[in-house]
Amino acid sequence: RARPLAAVVDEAAAATLHAVDTEVARLLALLHDTPQPGRRPPSYAPSATVAGGPAPPQGAPVPVAPQAAEPRLTGGVRYAERPLTLPAAVGVGFARQGSISDCHLVAALCAVADRAPWLLPAVSAVGDTVLVDVPGRRYRLRPTLPVDADGGGLAYAHSPDGSTLVPYVEKAFAVYGGGYPELGRGGLPVEALHWLTGRPSYLLRVPKAGDDIVAALVESRQPAVACSRPFDDDRAGAAAALRYQLAPVAHAYAVRSLDAGRRVLLHNPWGRRHPLPVPLDVFCALFTRIDWCETDDDD
Repeated sequence: RARPLAAVVDEAAAATLHAVDTEVARLLALLHDTPQPGRRPPSYAPSATVAGGPAPPQGAPVPVAPQAAEPRLTGGVRYAERPLTLPAAVGVGFARQGSISDCHLVAALCAVADRAPWLLPAVSAVGDTVLVDVPGRRYRLRPTLPVDADGGGLAYAHSPDGSTLVPYVEKAFAVYGGGYPELGRGGLPVEALHWLTGRPSYLLRVPKAGDDIVAALVESRQPAVACSRPFDDDRAGAAAALRYQLAPVAHAYAVRSLDAGRRVLLHNPWGRRHPLPVPLDVFCALFTRIDWCETDDDD
């Protein structure tokens, strides 16, 4: 008697996750304990004061942490004052990539907004400061955003409704990463997912996983980002990418779901040119990895 498919997939998934455990530990240690080139080490918020030390005199001003230095910009971009405004709705399409190559961050934002919006950073305005709170740290930002030097429109990540929560989250990530030019060199979605949510984050190497493992992760409700491979020297791969409206370069997409025909549904963080449904076997041939994060302690 054939075993249930769910049991086979569960066993295979458990075996695969166990096999990559060591790699995941090394990756997380690299991301969160060792500064990468061009990146600042994580600065976790200090612990609250415990017993000991005199209390400040009543009525004395309470020290306020300074605002973060403005992250460096790319050419043709300047800062302009823009108040914090919240999006009318939060979903997979609420963040769009701008003029720098930070698809790893914007796709991660789209994936979290789609599958676990309660894990998105808290963003608020207090006086002349915009606060971006992610797990373990707070960013105190000036109320300014990067705009095109000529037209004055938002230069980088933005929302289709014109709200500014998304570009302020991107600005905080630029502070963390050492500036917008560094952010525009690309990065790891697994790092962006962990920074956004604070949740354990992992990668699945698609070519080594097998169709059933990939399908199980795609069908789960974990925020996930799929990374396509470059097609520079692969004419057949480039033709397949064109057939399914994939970008001709390595690119990150938010994972949506698996349809009834076992085709992977993807969201392009550009906000346009979304891929056609990709058959699972074609997906496994054209994509290198899926980065994902847990949504709660029981996952």
